[in-house]
Amino acid sequence: MKLAPAVTCLAFALGACTVGDDYQRPALESWVPAAFGASATDATELSEWWRQLGDEELVALIDTALTNGFDIVDARERLIAARARRGIEDAARLPTLDGELGYERVGTGDEGLSLGGTPAGAKTDIYSMGVVAGWELDLWGRVERLVQAADAEIDVAVEDYRAARVALAAEVARTVMDIRSLDAQLAVVGNTVEADTDVVAITESRARAGFADELAVSRARRTLESTRALLAQLAGDRREAELALAELLAVPAHTLDVGTRPLPRRDIVPALGVPADLLTRRPDVRGAERRLAAATARTGAAEAERYPRVSISGSLGLQGRNTGDIVNTDAYVLRVGPSLSVPILDGGRIDASVALAESDERVALNDLRRTLTAAIAEVETASAQRLVAEDRAAALGRAEVAARDTEDLSLDRYSAGVVDFLDVTEARNQRLGLERERILAERDALVRLVDLYAALGGGWRSADVSD
Repeated sequence: MKLAPAVTCLAFALGACTVGDDYQRPALESWVPAAFGASATDATELSEWWRQLGDEELVALIDTALTNGFDIVDARERLIAARARRGIEDAARLPTLDGELGYERVGTGDEGLSLGGTPAGAKTDIYSMGVVAGWELDLWGRVERLVQAADAEIDVAVEDYRAARVALAAEVARTVMDIRSLDAQLAVVGNTVEADTDVVAITESRARAGFADELAVSRARRTLESTRALLAQLAGDRREAELALAELLAVPAHTLDVGTRPLPRRDIVPALGVPADLLTRRPDVRGAERRLAAATARTGAAEAERYPRVSISGSLGLQGRNTGDIVNTDAYVLRVGPSLSVPILDGGRIDASVALAESDERVALNDLRRTLTAAIAEVETASAQRLVAEDRAAALGRAEVAARDTEDLSLDRYSAGVVDFLDVTEARNQRLGLERERILAERDALVRLVDLYAALGGGWRSADVSD
């Protein structure tokens, strides 16, 4: 009884003796180049970049995905689980108290011997009620380090949630760009089907008048049917993209009907800022830094296993042969006292645990550097690819204008009987191919813009995750 207060005082006196190194955030700024060569990007612009594209339906679709998406739900549940694990770790540094209520029928045979039990040939009932308490004193900060690791794991789960937002918003945008480009191609090919139908009629009329042969008619019909087949293929591709979008939004496919709209605007040039901004904007970089903090704390917890453990345990109960004894204060049974556990032989388990934790810490540091390096490369790559895609789209636009002029000229000459239908077919196929290439190039430029926003860490807000 008198020893417990002394041990408690010792616990408070040694409470500051936390084993292991305190976590120090690495000087990440020294790992990145000075600048990308552009001014900083506004945080608000990055947080919901899709609102700048001028496509209201795209905004609504992304908002739906960020609420219902499967990846978002999974990430949210992992955050809930991380917070629950923190509660479990934190409970280990608090006293425990359990209530007990029991009944036993004990007895010893006539020839039996029960040390501390009933005499030979006797039988009795024992009724008991009481409480059992225990408390392991965290003298060396083992539990404190585990709680620190759990706190860092919560931060990791938060950043994983934000990373899921970034990835999902970008993937929905890319899928919508596919649908928009397919709509543009469907319009182009649909107009071409109408024009080809007219050409078939003209060719048949010329054949009846003796100005064209059946070969020209056959070629015109072949061109028309090939264009119709392409129209059917594009319609199938659009439906496939719409189904993929429904999966991203976690909605039944039959409830999703994406409207026909032009490709969104792409005359937006996000400023890259400085590479150091990625430390605060990229969830994967922030998460990697938090994983290092968790690994550092677990190393301290492993080190604390080398030191003695002091626990205080006790029980207070009422016990007797009759049911009334469990409410009789004179029938109490009290046990209380401290215990000391010192590791002596463990087969090298503690040393191995410390080595493992230190290795995990080094791996986490290396992963942080790798993640940051990859983030910088991703921004620079996305920026360069966006410029290349814009140049290609512009060049194809000019080529399309020239091809359209060539097609018009060949049609005029064909109608005048100067050239045969093969020249018209060749000019039309070139124009159709270039027009589709231009649409795909514009879609690619938009996708590269989305990639750049995602690489900059766009798509999350600090208020996304509630406590």
